[in-house]
Amino acid sequence: MKLRYLLAVVLLAACAPEPPAVGELPELPVVVYAAYRDKAYLPELFKEFTRDTGWPVVVRNGTAAGIVDDVLQDRVVPPADVLLTPSVSGVWRAAEEGQLRPNYSPVIADVLSWLRDPDDFWVALSYRNAVIVYSGEQFSASDLVTYEILAEPKFRRKLCLTTSGLSINRAVLAMMLQKLGARETELVVRSWVANLALPPFASEEELLHALVSGQCLVAIVSSDVAETMPDSKLKVHTPIDFYSDIEGLGITRHARNPEGAAVLVEWLLDEDVQRRHAERLSSFAATGALQGRHNINAVASGEEEARLLAERARYY
Repeated sequence: MKLRYLLAVVLLAACAPEPPAVGELPELPVVVYAAYRDKAYLPELFKEFTRDTGWPVVVRNGTAAGIVDDVLQDRVVPPADVLLTPSVSGVWRAAEEGQLRPNYSPVIADVLSWLRDPDDFWVALSYRNAVIVYSGEQFSASDLVTYEILAEPKFRRKLCLTTSGLSINRAVLAMMLQKLGARETELVVRSWVANLALPPFASEEELLHALVSGQCLVAIVSSDVAETMPDSKLKVHTPIDFYSDIEGLGITRHARNPEGAAVLVEWLLDEDVQRRHAERLSSFAATGALQGRHNINAVASGEEEARLLAERARYY
C-alpha cells in the first residue's frame, strides 16, 4: 500500500528565479545543515538547484540534535544559511532561541497554516503521519478509528510500540495532550503500556519485524517506515483525526547568504521538487497537503510535557 500523497493546498504559481549571468555567479554558496542517513542524497538533489539557479550549495550532515545545538551555540564552520531538521521540535527550538530569521515569501504564505510557523520562521518541507499497522486476520480498520482506542482491553498483549523518545511518538503524545488534556492522555498511555505484548522497541524497524513475525498484532508506526513493510497479512490505517510530525526548514539568523537561502527554500517548495522529495523519503510533500486538524506547533511546544507524561505513565 503506497502512502505517498501531496499536501491538499495549491501554491501560487511562482516564477523560477533567473540564473545569474555568466561571470556573475554568487561568491558564496548556500550552506545547508541537515541530518540524513543517506549523505549523498542532498548533494545530488542540490546539483539540480545549482543548474536551475546558479547558486552553489554546501551540505553539512550531523545528528538531529547535533545540528540544532551547533546552530544555537554558533559553532558551525562554515556558518549555516539553512537549517533542515527531521522533526518539528528541532526547527521550533532554533526559532524559540532566536536563531532563525522570518521568511515572508508568498510561497511559504500559501502553505497550509498547520505546516508552518505562525511568525514565518520555519516551514514544513515534508511530513509523515502516525499510522496504525495491524493484522488483517484479527482486526479491521473500523476497530481502529483513533489512536486512543488502542487503550481498550481487547488489545491486551497485542499492542507494540517504539520508545516514547522517538519523534513520531512525542508528536502523538503532544497532539493527544492538545486534544484530550493531561489527565485523559495519561490514562490512555497507561492503558497502552498495560496492553503491550513486548517492551517498547528502540527502532521502528525492530517493531515491524515483531509485527511480521506475529509477536504483536497492532502498532503505531511512522507512515514512511510503514511503507517499507514487506508483503504480509498486515494492513495500514490512518485515523481520520491523524497526528503528524514534519521535516522542518528555516533560514538561520546569522546566514551569510540569506538571498541564496531564500531562493533555495522556495525551490524546495516547488511542486515537482516536493513530489520527488516525498517519494524519495516515502513521506508526504509539504505543498498540496491534506488539511490537518492539529497545528504542528503543538508537537514542538508540548514536547517537554509529553516527555514528562510518558515518564509518569512508565512509557519509556
